[in-house]
Amino acid sequence: MAVDATQIANLLAIARTGSFTRAAAEKGMSQPALSNSIALLERRLGVPVLTRSRRGSELTPYGEILVRRAEGLQALLSDAETEVRRRVDGVAGPLRIGATPSVIPTLLADTLIELIRDGDPVDIEILDGLDQTLVPMLRSGAIDVIIGPVGEMFMSSEDVVERVLMQDPFAVAVGSLSPFRQHTAVTLAELADAPWILPRPGSTYRSHVEALFMTAGLPWPRNCILANSLQLLETVVASSDRVTIVSPIQLKQADGALTVIPLADAGSRTIGYKVRASGRLSALGERLVSLLSDNAAARMPTDRASTDQKR
Repeated sequence: MAVDATQIANLLAIARTGSFTRAAAEKGMSQPALSNSIALLERRLGVPVLTRSRRGSELTPYGEILVRRAEGLQALLSDAETEVRRRVDGVAGPLRIGATPSVIPTLLADTLIELIRDGDPVDIEILDGLDQTLVPMLRSGAIDVIIGPVGEMFMSSEDVVERVLMQDPFAVAVGSLSPFRQHTAVTLAELADAPWILPRPGSTYRSHVEALFMTAGLPWPRNCILANSLQLLETVVASSDRVTIVSPIQLKQADGALTVIPLADAGSRTIGYKVRASGRLSALGERLVSLLSDNAAARMPTDRASTDQKR
């Protein structure tokens, strides 16, 4: 038997306010009635959902599951109402897109340009961040889709699934002052004594870069600037002799200020998107992922794309 929606709403109020007293006042009910509601919920589930202490009421691990699921349902219902209202007004959406920084300037930007090309009104919001921030937002319903690396720190689960779009090979980016700019390919060993600018610790991309140096049996560069801003990275590399490790999808290279050189035996990362396993994307969301797939296929080398089409 499904749990009672009113009991779940009461639990959400307690989780939000931190106490039975404040939650009862918010709900306009007596504290004994609220306590009885939670007791019935726990009896139905056979597990405790709250613990009381001097600091107030805290969720148990079972209560956290209920609240996470309930918050997601509330967000979905709110979006459903908003989507109906937008449709009445002739607006497509809302569509909330989470994206990791490396895909925003190229893959996502190009896809958005195509998505809005017809000029029809849309309600779209872009949230940039890393998986540890974006995945909980996807689970809660705060965002609809995440675009970025897949199959790395996060694995598909029963409530979130990943879809692969493309492989993005690692390379080296240099500016006009670099002695390596005429090279057609390089190895990390050749660049061991070069001045670098590389990502700071804590990101998935930094983990990739560390793995590349470890696999090559090389120490971390001695002469190195650490920064996560792609704009800063491109500007510094373009205006100095510093080098960096990139994936081609990161860089717009509109002005030709950077030269991207293949990095021998470096492999690639997988780019894709994440969605909730339950529920469906809106028509606008389905259009987005369709265009993403088209753009990703267009970015793959011709021989790779033709091979995939034959499968």
